[in-house]
Amino acid sequence: MKKVAFIVNPASGIKGKAFLGRYIERSFHHRTGWIKDIYHTKGPDDAYRAALHFKATQVDLVVAVGGDGTVNQVARALVHAAIPMGIIPTGSGNGLARHLGIPRSVPKAVDVILQQHVAAIDSGAINGQPFFCTAGIGFDANLANRFNRAPIRGFPSYIALSAWEYTHYRPEKYKIFTGDCILEREAFLITFANCSQWGNNVYIAPGASATDGLLDMVIWKSTSVVRIPFTAVRLLARNINHSKHIENFRGTSFSIERACEGPVHYDGEHALMGRELKVEAFPASLKMVMPCLY
Repeated sequence: MKKVAFIVNPASGIKGKAFLGRYIERSFHHRTGWIKDIYHTKGPDDAYRAALHFKATQVDLVVAVGGDGTVNQVARALVHAAIPMGIIPTGSGNGLARHLGIPRSVPKAVDVILQQHVAAIDSGAINGQPFFCTAGIGFDANLANRFNRAPIRGFPSYIALSAWEYTHYRPEKYKIFTGDCILEREAFLITFANCSQWGNNVYIAPGASATDGLLDMVIWKSTSVVRIPFTAVRLLARNINHSKHIENFRGTSFSIERACEGPVHYDGEHALMGRELKVEAFPASLKMVMPCLY
């Protein structure tokens, strides 16, 4: 790799990112001599546009420095392309990076990039919108909507909003087409997982793999408020799939019908989509620099 571009989101997750440009300069110039371009995002979808620009200039690697939203934008520009991407996770949840074993420590994440181990991972799309970690409807989509509008980010804010939303959200009815059968469910949420977790080591689909060519669909039926502590323990202990309130399916595509349009989340970002939803898996569609042991 000779030409490396870094797309840094100064607003994501952790504070004090002023040092990152200098650290990248030292790491990649003095240790490798690689040519680098460091771009700081300035607004919504800027990371996506910057990644498209770097793809057009035929760099050897594009590195997303930010959280799940920044990672999604860069990956969206590079999916189905020959150029690999790397991640230096500096966000609040860092779901894809955690799943792939990419360290949250900036120096250690840089070391992963310098090892140049590239492998292909799967991606998904919900109504054509690419995602690389998880997408979903219901409770977590409403939560993503609220969290992205919150004045204070970070894990404590996420937990507080989760508790509020949990006690106020009402389950919805869905018709689900799995390819093998048709299901009618009243669900608290439905998650489509390419990776095992939402982020922050909260494991919604412990058995999900980013390299099996499949998506895990998790249907979470409604539960009572008194079970919040037990549910939280299961999510963190990676055994939510053993709960009687959870149904798990695995496949290459799913179709959903719901009563009306509503919010959808993909990699922590949110959007409004219609009554009918189509979710598809795209095997080995994104080249990623990741730890050699993955």
